[in-house]
Amino acid sequence: MPFCPECRYEYLPEITQCPDCGSELVHELPEIRLQNQDVKWKSLPPVPGMVYAKMVTEVLDQREIPNYIQSLFGGGGLGVVTGGDFPGASAKIYVPEDFLAEAMAIRDEMMKEI
Repeated sequence: MPFCPECRYEYLPEITQCPDCGSELVHELPEIRLQNQDVKWKSLPPVPGMVYAKMVTEVLDQREIPNYIQSLFGGGGLGVVTGGDFPGASAKIYVPEDFLAEAMAIRDEMMKEI
């Protein structure tokens, strides 16, 4: 399936241009690099949907921990594959390996009550 190289969202095969930013879609996402360094991205355990993922990444952003979200399936309008917040939906958050322990502690603390 194609991806937006800017927004990093995944789309259905018939979509060729990102409806959010207008970028031409690519078949593989380019590796994310920070300040010209090679970064090894590691996944935190999945969270139950995009709302929770955005809550966690907001705290990660406040702590200046680089991150991105991968939504795990769900269909949306315009052929967009989204991380809809329906029962069983989930999302993964990726952080650089050097920030994994700190990000894991943040995620675990926030998801403790769920």
